[in-house]
Amino acid sequence: MPAYLAIVEEIARGIRSGVLRAGDRLPTHRLLGDLLGLNVSTVTRAYHEAARRGLVSGETGRGTYVLARASEARLFALEQRPRVDLVDLSTNTPPLEQRDVDLARSVAAISAGEAAATLHYLTPGDWLVHRAAAAGWLRSRGLDIDPRHIVVCAGAQHALDVAIGLFGDTDAIGVEAFTYPGLKAVARQRQLRLAPLAMDAQGVTPEAFESACRSLPGRLAILSPTLHNPTTATMGLARRQAIVAIARRHDALIVEEDVYGLLAEDAPPPLAALAPERVCYISGLSKTIAPGLRIGYLVLPLRLRERLADAEHHTSWYVSSLSATLATHWLNDGTALERLRRQRAELAARHRIVVDCLGGMDWAGRADCPHVWLRPRRGDSADFVARALAAGVAVAGDAAFAAGRGGGYAGVRISIGAAVNREQLRKGLTALAALE
Repeated sequence: MPAYLAIVEEIARGIRSGVLRAGDRLPTHRLLGDLLGLNVSTVTRAYHEAARRGLVSGETGRGTYVLARASEARLFALEQRPRVDLVDLSTNTPPLEQRDVDLARSVAAISAGEAAATLHYLTPGDWLVHRAAAAGWLRSRGLDIDPRHIVVCAGAQHALDVAIGLFGDTDAIGVEAFTYPGLKAVARQRQLRLAPLAMDAQGVTPEAFESACRSLPGRLAILSPTLHNPTTATMGLARRQAIVAIARRHDALIVEEDVYGLLAEDAPPPLAALAPERVCYISGLSKTIAPGLRIGYLVLPLRLRERLADAEHHTSWYVSSLSATLATHWLNDGTALERLRRQRAELAARHRIVVDCLGGMDWAGRADCPHVWLRPRRGDSADFVARALAAGVAVAGDAAFAAGRGGGYAGVRISIGAAVNREQLRKGLTALAALE
């Protein structure tokens, strides 16, 4: 194997083992060359190849940093789960209903009426119907939005990508110290630097947010104030008001990712309700209704609405007519609300199992949250993830979520909705409890 590829393989191995963590700075090209007895050009070639594979990112004047793509990819890599007896609690998904009668009934209703339209391009009139349904759904989240200001997207991840694409004048974005892998993937694709913001039990601290507003050229942050993925943190109303006040003081913009917002019946109002003039709001149906629908909603603040027409035209090509029709059908006939209620009830039942199995361990979570955040007492999170996998349980370590170095809130995400049923969840959690 050529020397430069051997270096790349060692970097990948270090990320997988946890020796190299997201945000770690690698030696300079010259220093590593001296340590290994290689030419600087060989190290340069190795770092370029590692960057091409998404393992590291080089920043001019700052050095080369670990991205930990391998850890993120493992969340969805089926080849990492060869065991048929593996309890997979690593992917954040709503609890699966074993017999989904809603789909069959609604598809039959659509087939009897508007089936032909689902195989054609959506018309302006169709889009208005879908937007109106979305506006009614978001109203239950405390948002009063003109349907004309809603962009229907192919899932919340697509909405996030569209939103970030509107801010072409920045190369760095403030995010929670731990953020979900989809955001990290978008940032990598767009070659944006993520600036990690310190967190506490309520999410991003006002001090960290204000510091970012002062230092980041674009004064842009992406935040998840409700049932944060992965830490479960939820901002109280006073914290939300403080964040909004800081944003106004510095003329900053916020992209609010609120895909879990409707799971929490007692959640404070979204940031977008407190400061609609400077918050770009994102929601969707994947985490509350059905992940396969792939329907998301994007609401732009007033200052960006002149870009709405271009964003909508570009975005609409990615939305499935059938998915949009089914989503609107469920939103309008009450099926979506009933599915949301059933999911809340199932999550509450699963949360009771968590309390029963992990009661003596150090974890954070709520009865309406599809995941819990566990802080291992023995070893670090990478060690815990490895021991859990050996015990037949897949969970996600903090390296997959770290936006940079530090953060002070390290742990392991356990996705309680991912288990096939409550019995499997109890089996997996019992095995995890035995590791401590």
